[in-house]
Amino acid sequence: MHVTTAIPVPARPDPLGGLKGLVGKTFMHPAIDYLFVGGGITIPIFIAVYFYRPLASIDPSISIYTFILINGAHFAASTLRLYTKPGAKEEFPFLSWGFPVICLLVVGMGLYWETLGKNLTALYLSWSPYHYAAQAYGVAVMYAMRSGAKLDQRDKNLIWWVCLLPFVFALLTASDRGLAWLVSPERLASIPLLPTIQSGIVALVSVGTFGLPVLLFWQLHRMRGKNVPLIVPLLQVTNGIWWLSVDYLSAFWWSAVLHSIQYMVIVVALHTKERMAKDNPALGALHRPAFYITSFYALSFVLAGFLFFVVPMAYMPLGFTLSQSVLMMTVIINLHHFIVDGFIWRTKPAKPGIPASQQGVRVAV
Repeated sequence: MHVTTAIPVPARPDPLGGLKGLVGKTFMHPAIDYLFVGGGITIPIFIAVYFYRPLASIDPSISIYTFILINGAHFAASTLRLYTKPGAKEEFPFLSWGFPVICLLVVGMGLYWETLGKNLTALYLSWSPYHYAAQAYGVAVMYAMRSGAKLDQRDKNLIWWVCLLPFVFALLTASDRGLAWLVSPERLASIPLLPTIQSGIVALVSVGTFGLPVLLFWQLHRMRGKNVPLIVPLLQVTNGIWWLSVDYLSAFWWSAVLHSIQYMVIVVALHTKERMAKDNPALGALHRPAFYITSFYALSFVLAGFLFFVVPMAYMPLGFTLSQSVLMMTVIINLHHFIVDGFIWRTKPAKPGIPASQQGVRVAV
């Protein structure tokens, strides 16, 4: 009797394993995620704008169409997400029903009291770069965790501070918003050594915005063995390109457009995944990703048109022009969006013994 012993044959190493680890686990396709979520598309656009400066001056007609198609839909998408995400309305009842009423009242108050309106506008413009930095952080952590990286709190703190650098730059350098909104430039200039200190901090932040993402990626991915994808430093660098290279308003416009595209890709992907996970016999053949993608965007687009251009008409009988009402409504919708996002995308610990699909576990975005 012969006994044969099987000799285990080691699996052949995947020649693309290292590359796959660097790319990480994406939502749709690496090309889509890296271009539109990671901000890769920013780089060729920035090069074109930097070497052909007239592109930095945004044509108002282009701005309004871009706003309706992209920015407006993105702001409406956060509201739509609040009401369509399973369990969100029950978890945030005031945010869902009371807060919108308060926002409509604040629009009227901002129109009536000019000083309040100006300060609300300055708050919106000052908060925006912080919002973009916070979203870059949330998306970076989300992609790292999706790709298998077990980040501890120290790792997350480091990613957070690197993501925050463009906001610090915008805060310190804006002429009539940010720090200048809180303290007059004349007052700051009158304090001995403060302008020199401020210039030194701005210089350090400028270098750190582009250098620290690379160093942090090396530390997390190589030196400490973290499975962190390249999209993490890409997010950090592309979020800072505009703020450090063009004037504030141009940076504000370009960052808003690219931030909106990033947001829409993620929210549509998550919405579609949730809907596809549930059986929906009523839809029949329409129970397909393409239907959920297009329907969510279409609803966001229609809701944006209603919020930005129809609701402001309600203030016209009070003596305000349509342009005044639309401007103040835009400011308040942005502030509403910032606050809503701060709740609906926050990471929440899972409850033991209960499936994630039944308890609405949130991801950090």
